[in-house]
Amino acid sequence: MTIPTYKKIEPTSREKEVWDDIECLESEFTHGKTTFNCPKVVPAGAEEDDFCLPEDCPERIPQKKFPSANTSLPPKEFEEVRECIETANELLLALALSEDDEVDNEGEEELDEGRKRALQLSLRSLRGQFVTVHFSCKGKKEKVSGCFMDAGLDFIILENAETKNITVLPTVRVLSLQFDDEEEAVARENEQELLTINPCLRRNLTFHFGEVVTKSPFLINLFFGLNLKMFLDSYLGYYCYVKTDVDEYELDGTLEMVKDNFMSIGKYGEKFGIDYDVVCVIELEE
Repeated sequence: MTIPTYKKIEPTSREKEVWDDIECLESEFTHGKTTFNCPKVVPAGAEEDDFCLPEDCPERIPQKKFPSANTSLPPKEFEEVRECIETANELLLALALSEDDEVDNEGEEELDEGRKRALQLSLRSLRGQFVTVHFSCKGKKEKVSGCFMDAGLDFIILENAETKNITVLPTVRVLSLQFDDEEEAVARENEQELLTINPCLRRNLTFHFGEVVTKSPFLINLFFGLNLKMFLDSYLGYYCYVKTDVDEYELDGTLEMVKDNFMSIGKYGEKFGIDYDVVCVIELEE
């Protein structure tokens, strides 16, 4: 199961290599279970730490390296302290009060975005784990189980254990998440996701960051975070089921339009507009 990319112009031969890398990365946006690896990109015999340098690049002159310690603590103890500080900072950011009287409207909006991003980074540590999510809908507590695939700024994605479809829940609806392997979650929270990408993609990210990142929903979500509207843009034309707070029965139809505040689905010539505020859960057919 893969996430389709945004509509894009067919790349030229010069860009084809970069697109191959991006499409490989996007498969991890919904699964995240395999180490990134695209074949036939790095020339045979290239060093592991190669930066995709041109073959005619002048030979590098060896330089002496003088490491400088930045702490008096032993390496292991220093790493534990650093991780503890980062975790505490993320928690404080997630709990920041947006109702502060001294914060103006613009500042409050920025604070909300910061809190959403902190929560997203914390939730992404659950990728690949089987979870049970309890959420609210129509004043009742409901639940759904499946493999936690990823999290955006204001939503989470599961591979539904019963239907095998992609299930999307707005974060504001989530009451609790239950999972088993806490150690795996901590390890994933501290991992560097782009550590093993091939040198050519690393070079393109370094020198053409904006151009490369904006072509990939996976990279946008990784560096900045996707909102629900941006995510659903990639699923236009898919058949979906939507449960809301205001409709007695579940709505279903083809996802035809996505706007900032609402989505539209169609069935048998009829169209239904649905505000994101009333959405409890969205299920997208594979």
